[in-house]
Amino acid sequence: MKLQFGKNQLVLELSASPFAWFHGQTERMSLTSLSLLFVQFSLFAHQPAA
Repeated sequence: MKLQFGKNQLVLELSASPFAWFHGQTERMSLTSLSLLFVQFSLFAHQPAA
């Protein structure tokens, strides 16, 4: 399931692990991912132009 909030996107999907957390960032985008009780929430956020 994908939800779009302007330039940000939230993705919900099933995960293989009951708990996990990840945050990564590039010049153009950041990704924050949280798995909780086998459900993964991933937030893709576009970085503002420098």
